[in-house]
Amino acid sequence: MMVHMSEEQAFSVSLDHLVNSDEIKRVLIVPRKYARDVRKDIARCLASHILGNVINDDIPEEASDAVSAFTASKEWAEMINATKKNDLMPRFVLGNMLASLFVSLESEDIVDSVSKSMRALRKKVSSFVRTMDILLSVSPANGFNYAVRDAHSELMSYASKYENLIERNDDLELMSGMMRFMESEITERKENKCNADREILTVIDTSESMYGEPELIAKGLSLALTKQMLRHDNDVGIMLFSSDLPVLFPSDGRDMMELLSFRGGNGKPFHNALGMLLEKMRQGLIVNTDLILVSKGTGVINDPNFTRDWESYKTNNDVRVITAVAGGDSACGLTELSDDIVIFSDAAIRGKRGEFAKLTDILSS
Repeated sequence: MMVHMSEEQAFSVSLDHLVNSDEIKRVLIVPRKYARDVRKDIARCLASHILGNVINDDIPEEASDAVSAFTASKEWAEMINATKKNDLMPRFVLGNMLASLFVSLESEDIVDSVSKSMRALRKKVSSFVRTMDILLSVSPANGFNYAVRDAHSELMSYASKYENLIERNDDLELMSGMMRFMESEITERKENKCNADREILTVIDTSESMYGEPELIAKGLSLALTKQMLRHDNDVGIMLFSSDLPVLFPSDGRDMMELLSFRGGNGKPFHNALGMLLEKMRQGLIVNTDLILVSKGTGVINDPNFTRDWESYKTNNDVRVITAVAGGDSACGLTELSDDIVIFSDAAIRGKRGEFAKLTDILSS
């Protein structure tokens, strides 16, 4: 039998879910000047405003006074409007509001302190909304799916990773633009289905040469490729070399967030990655694979023994190596290790040379 909840019951459930989320619990547990019950009442009162309702329960004076200082401001109205963007926003606003509010309540000038924290939070909410909009555009899955939503909610609990995202909105928008450009290259083309039996592994250089635009090109390329391959039931594994992360699959929300939050430019020299890949081929761990090396192309391989072994195991293991040059003009030392080379330089992107279409054609052949 189906049980229908009244509006009051439904509101009670959503309010409890919001106040009792892990993010809010962490804020409420920290010792403060006011008793935990009072802090919980403040959280429930603020949550009721965020959800567009006002609870009828009697609220202690301490709680109602504190909430009034927030809810009467223009900034609060703007933040409430922003919470309608998606179902993560109410929890985000409430968590940040409580964290700043309890500090304000312990200061001498509560009104000024609350006002200052409101202005700062409004800017943060604006940045958060912008980040969510960008994630919607770069998600390889269909729209902003539950996996990405839940991964973002989880990532919010890791301050450093979350700040890496929210502070780099300009970079993320550039990356999103690169993705859209790459995808537009094949919009009107007849898409060949890739061999579902072959693995696709992308290894991204994270050394100093990849700092800045090369990193954005590499991420944009990886996500655009993932989106394209998913249409044919192929997935793309991504290894951020020397980042201590396992192989990522950006089709999964959590892995996409790991890829986006990772800062490039501080990894080991990329020839170390080549040595690691050669060893994996020796061990039979990379077979029947399209191996995409994403690097700016700097450096030269001076060891003929390495080159010989690389070619031998590549052939024996049925590994095809494609170098995608991100932000450079030449594959340099990777040339003799590669079967194909695609160039994603400034000139190539501005000149619309169709490098992404070329890459997808290679993978389809």
